[in-house]
Amino acid sequence: MTAVALKADAYEPALIDFEVFALFLEARRVARDKTVVRVAREAGVELDAVQRAARARNPGAYQFFALCDWIGEEPALFLKKAGRHG
Repeated sequence: MTAVALKADAYEPALIDFEVFALFLEARRVARDKTVVRVAREAGVELDAVQRAARARNPGAYQFFALCDWIGEEPALFLKKAGRHG
């Protein structure tokens, strides 16, 4: 699986560095002065998904991609080194 192939239908949590994802999510949330409730609302996901992601846990496929959109980063950025191509 390459970084380009990371899609919702090919979501593989084992390849994602959720610790890095959590750091980005928290940094963007704080920089934008948003509560986790507001992040959930703006990203279109449930509060529980944001809380899981903030604790470096798998929020779920749809939620991961929705939160990547909210963060403003490509999902491939969060691939573990072994899963990156190039």
